[in-house]
This record gives sequence, structure tokens and C-alpha cells, in this order.
Amino acid sequence: MQRRLGCLSKATQGSIEEWKSATATYSKDPYASVTTGDGACGYGDLNKRGYTYSTGLSSELFNGGSTCGGCFELRCVDHILWCLQGSPSVIVTATDFCPPNYGLPSDYGGWCNHPREHFEMSALAFYEIAEKQADMVPVQYRR
Repeated sequence: MQRRLGCLSKATQGSIEEWKSATATYSKDPYASVTTGDGACGYGDLNKRGYTYSTGLSSELFNGGSTCGGCFELRCVDHILWCLQGSPSVIVTATDFCPPNYGLPSDYGGWCNHPREHFEMSALAFYEIAEKQADMVPVQYRR
């Protein structure tokens, strides 16, 4: 059974939370969504469905899967070299889990390690807020 997903536009979301701080990286395939298999949320291969604005979430944000299908608005902040001018935002759907990698330090490769709040975004979504050459950027997010 395929689960339904999708986000409303910023203008129609209703109540919006305050901005919170996190970090973001992206999948290196520019035409892929984060989820190419079933993914932790069970949505199936999103590339086949043409859905490209998705994100994997660190443990802190994934919350045991309860945020699957949740919509997040993200904007790159506080990095003059990598953030796009004007700090545009993008809305993504939570479709996968970004597992911790305790073999790497949290500030150098272990982006999804506990207790970090981190988004592993699809490349197309990431390019809406940051330069293509960027790797990891500071972001603000809200639901």
C-alpha cells in the first residue's frame, strides 16, 4: 500500500511554528528524491512518482516515524558563501530517516548523529536555498 504525501503552499498551511535552527545536506543526484527505495516512511520510490522535494530526518526530527509526511519550510541562514541571496525558503516533505553515523564526529560527517536536528534534502530542494557547491549549511526550519 502506498502512503499519500504532499505539502500545502506556504500561504495555505494555517498555523506556522517559529523558526528553529538545524543543518542540512543533500543527496548528490540532482534529479533524485532522497527516497529511491521504500524509505523509512514507506512511500516507495519517489523518483518513479516524480516527487523531488523530499527530505530525510535525523532521529531528533524523525521522532520514531511520527513526522513521516510532515511538511517543513527551510531556509539557509548565516553562511554568506553558500546561502542564496535573500534567504529564500523551500517546502519539503519528510519521507525518510537519516541514520546516525557514530563513526564520524557530529560536526564532520556525522550530521544525523543524536542530538543534532538535521535534514538530508533532495538536491533540487537544496538548490532552492543554497549554492550547488555547498555541502552542509546552517538552516532554519518550521512546520
